[in-house]
Amino acid sequence: MNKRPTLKQVEAAARVLFERGRCHHWWEPYRSSYDEMAASDPIAKEEFDALVEQMLIAAAATGD
Repeated sequence: MNKRPTLKQVEAAARVLFERGRCHHWWEPYRSSYDEMAASDPIAKEEFDALVEQMLIAAAATGD
């Protein structure tokens, strides 16, 4: 069984993904930052973090 990433790890990875997505205009309603999204829409933050957590778990499961 894979160990779940910590909240700090999830949020650090989420900030990176968010910033790259912002540069590509993927998150149009949130033009400023991950922290703006977190403050203004906690449900969106929770869903975004859950996606990032799933990505980190999948990456860890590869064993590489």
